[in-house]
Formats: sequence, structure tokens, C-alpha cells
Amino acid sequence: MKAWRGVPVLVSVLVGSLIGVGCGPAAEVGGGEAIASVRSSVDAATGETDEEKARRACGPEQVPGSKPEWLSRGAGRLFFSAEAEGLGRELWSSKGRAGCASVVKDLRPGGMGSVPRFLTPLASWVLFVADDGEHGPELWRTDGTDTGTVMVKDVLPGERGSAPGALTRVGDWVYFTATDFAHGQELWRTDGTEAGTRLVREFAPGPGSLLLTSLTAWGDQLALVTYSSEAAVLWSVDSKGQARILHESAVGVLSSLTASGRRLFFLRDVGTDTAELWVASERQGSATRVRDFSGEFPSSFTAMNGQVFFMAGADGVFGEQGDTRHGGELWRSDGTAAGTRVVRDIWPGPKGSLPSNLVAMDGVLYFAAEDGWRGRELWRSDGTLLGTWMVWDLQWGEQGSEPESLVAEDGSLFFSAKTVLHGREAWMSDGWLWNTRRLTDIAPGASSSDPYSFVRLGSELFFLAGETLTDEALWVAPLRLFGQCLGGAASDGRGC
Repeated sequence: MKAWRGVPVLVSVLVGSLIGVGCGPAAEVGGGEAIASVRSSVDAATGETDEEKARRACGPEQVPGSKPEWLSRGAGRLFFSAEAEGLGRELWSSKGRAGCASVVKDLRPGGMGSVPRFLTPLASWVLFVADDGEHGPELWRTDGTDTGTVMVKDVLPGERGSAPGALTRVGDWVYFTATDFAHGQELWRTDGTEAGTRLVREFAPGPGSLLLTSLTAWGDQLALVTYSSEAAVLWSVDSKGQARILHESAVGVLSSLTASGRRLFFLRDVGTDTAELWVASERQGSATRVRDFSGEFPSSFTAMNGQVFFMAGADGVFGEQGDTRHGGELWRSDGTAAGTRVVRDIWPGPKGSLPSNLVAMDGVLYFAAEDGWRGRELWRSDGTLLGTWMVWDLQWGEQGSEPESLVAEDGSLFFSAKTVLHGREAWMSDGWLWNTRRLTDIAPGASSSDPYSFVRLGSELFFLAGETLTDEALWVAPLRLFGQCLGGAASDGRGC
């Protein structure tokens, strides 16, 4: 790996706020806001805070206009795509506090850059699509080193390239769409090696192509939808590359494919004001219609415990009437009509709580919802009425903290939330109010850094945020377990 002109760049490190810091009073209340007590740890020898040391060690806080994106964890480090003057957009990586970000390999020398995208972990590599200026957009892999960053296969020789897309990991394979002259756009898969990269199936024999969409991992299978002038077809592809038709519709659009256990849920839109919920098993032609929904189409499908959870019942954006009794609420389905119902009517009446940002962690569903008097806050559910409740009222009053960008990794939930005193910043929770903490205050005072794209790497959390609206950069914060705060760690008043 090499650093551009010897200067490590692109990572701004914020460690002034830590998971489990404070370790004293459970919360402090002020300005109508309930927040976790947050302090920086201090080095007894130097008197420096973690934040001061981290900023100095990392060098420049950011490169203006770097626009990092496609954050992905792999090979013991974070990979991402970013821009730099004279390099264009290339592949970068960072090990966190131990070292700042550097270019993995300058695949396309000069200012244009290779534009890496679709970063997808597989085994000890991260796969991605890039254009080196000679082969066109093709599939590449990296182990984080210059010599270990190579093209997987030149599917379409020449500067045009095969333009791989829709990279989807299924077990030890990554499926993707690619185009060559002999087959048109078809389904391919790879194990990360050239010999293990091959065409899976021609859905339209010859150079012609169908539209291939909605590639979805389903256990050790892949589900996808193809469209032709005659029909929309739902397929499954097994580990041997054998394809089966699960459902064929002469009209309409198939969407929201969600695998939960041995079931595959999806929506069918036939052009009316009604969305049809369907479910399929692994058998050919097994798809059955479960229930119809009026108003806004069901959304935020999330699998948990062999069921699927989603929001349904809200009025449509063009006035289509939804559920006049419950409004938009949290639903669940086990694939049967009797087992498809509202989990809890959080905001009784036709408006509904409008749950969003659904994510499952350790058998519990987390989401943002509004109950009509405490604003939009963080909720949790085990799928039952009594097991559905608010985690914590982060911003007291009707305004709400409006949680967004929920990500669950390794038993921790990361999200952004907005409070009166600190604006929108990064938060963490394990699902219980006493272990729900604000991690950062990057933008001063009530301003917001608007963090998102959270990726955990060991004991650190990477994410994108900005001190102002125009300086978005990559940040990393160290995470300390709550248990580390025990045993008098906070007795000196400095946190742990």
C-alpha cells in the first residue's frame, strides 16, 4: 500500500466521545434533552485528551472534495472510494487509529481515476468494479496491498469492458451481471479467482438480453427477477448454478424481494392502487398470494426469526387511501394470511406511527416510529404486542430525535439522531436505555454533522460526517465496551 505523496490523508479521527464513557450518572437532563453523560479520557502523563492525540497523529483532517463513498470492511481494514487531486477517484483503505488512510493502488494514473464502486467482501478479499483505462470497467479484487490488487477476469476484452453490476454475495460466491458480445448482459458468479469466474445462465440465448434486477441472497441460493416484453419472472439459482422459476406474471412489477428462512417474500404491482404480498418456497412454481395492501406500498422489508417485518397501511402520496383504522404501522408476516397482521398500533388512528429504518439484531427489531406525543424516537420489537416499546426518548417533547441510518453490527446498534443541544450526531445502543449513548459531537453546539454509512471494524466505528455542510469526510471513533466502565473506572470523574 502507498500513501499519496507520502502524506496520509482523508481520515478525520474523533475519539472525544466513547461507547461506555461517562460511567457515572445514567443521564443528564438539560434544555429539554435527555442524553448520556459523555466525556473524553485524558492521558495522565501528558494531560492530552484522546481527541487531541488522534487528530495530531492523523495529520490533515481531510482533503477538500474527497467525497468518500462505498465504505466496506475486509482484510482487517476499511476500504472505500475517494477522490484526491492528481489521482482522481481511486481505492483507499485505513486501519483506523493505527494509521491513516492511503491509496491501495493507483489503477488509472492521472486525474481521471479508476472510479472503484460496488465494494463487496469475499473471503480475504474485497471485490469491486473499476476501470483502469485499458480494460474498461471490470471486476477486481484486493487484499489491501498493491500486489494483491488485481483484475479478477477480463470478461469483455477491450476498453469497453463488461460493466459488472449488482454484486451480491451468496456464501462463497459473489453473483453479478456482466455483458459480453456473445451473450449480452447475463448472470455471472465468481469465487474471487479467474478460473472460478463464469457465466451462470443465459436467460436470453445469444447476444440479446433481458433486464436482470433485484439480485437477493436467499440462504445458499440467489433470487432475481427478469423482465421481457412478455412477462416478469421470479427465479432462484442454487449453489450448482441451476435456475428454477418460482413465479411468472404476464403483467406487473415484482419488487422488495426479502428472504427469511426458507421463505422468499416479494411484492407484485399490477398497476392498480393495491400492492400484493406474495411468498415462495424453494419449489418451482411455489409462489402464493398472501394479502393485498391499499394506500402507500409496504416498505422497509426486514427478515427476522423466519418472518418478515415491514411498514404498511399509510395513505399514498397521491391520496390513495390506506388503512383507515391503523394507518401506517408495523406489520409482520409468516407467509400465511392468518399470520399477516399488525404487530402493535403504536399511534392509534388513521395516521399511524410510520415505522422506518428497520433493522434486526439478535432476534429483536429496531426502528424509528412516532407515537403521537413523544415525537419520532427509537423503538424495538420482538414481534409481539407486549414486546414492542420505545428504547429511549432521546429528545424530550413532541419534536423527537428522528433516528436514521440504523446499522446493526456485532451486537451493537449504530444510528444518527437529532437533539436540541447537539444537533444530528452519531449514537450507539445495545437495545436498552441505560446503554444508549451519544458517540460524537462533531459539529459544534446545535449544528449537525449528519453521520451515516456506519461500519464497525473491531473496536472502532467508521462513518461519514461533516463539521459543516461542505466538508464531509471519513471519521473513526474508538469503541469501548460497557463492561470496561466497571470496577471504579469512572471514580476520577473523567469517564473510562
